[in-house]
Amino acid sequence: MRLFGLPWLFLLWLNPNESLQQNEVTCSHPQALYLDYWGDSGQQQRLGDTVSYTCGSDYRSTDGAPWATCTRDGWKPNPLCQGIMRCSLTPPRLSDGRTKTWARNMYRHNEKVEYVCDRDYGMEGGPFKTCVDGDWVGEMRCRRELHFPFVAHKVFKYVLSKQTYQHNDKVEYICQRYYVMEGGPFKTCIDGEWTGEITCLRK
Repeated sequence: MRLFGLPWLFLLWLNPNESLQQNEVTCSHPQALYLDYWGDSGQQQRLGDTVSYTCGSDYRSTDGAPWATCTRDGWKPNPLCQGIMRCSLTPPRLSDGRTKTWARNMYRHNEKVEYVCDRDYGMEGGPFKTCVDGDWVGEMRCRRELHFPFVAHKVFKYVLSKQTYQHNDKVEYICQRYYVMEGGPFKTCIDGEWTGEITCLRK
């Protein structure tokens, strides 16, 4: 047995590189239709080598990294790309508002839809909802806008007034000379109503 093994040992000693090459791990160019770019120019890669790649339309890297690694089990991650879910439903309706453009029946991942509020309504949050992995993401609300609050008393003055007011906007009042304020000094627009009691009393 000892003599029988000597020729094989002699051959391995003469061709060590050939023996190592037979056990070398390599990874070939992946045949994947969903790949948009693969950076090895068709060459085989060795164990531990990395190759940059990008996924095609409607796909993304499985682990989020822009490169793949050659392992004993092939390319990692496996699979290299995964499909991105679309939003197959029209964007959600917005009470007292609407989408700025005509809504479609299908939207791709990360597509945005812009909303606007109806006349006399102001937007809180928004104005976009985004298609993310098949779901619509984004919060907004249309609240009724108010005109400047009428106060039936000649002794009031106000500061920083404007034509219309949105939810949580405030109007500040001051009393005229020789009057002192009771309550106030603000009225606040809350859900389409003015809140806050203000009275000016003569000194």
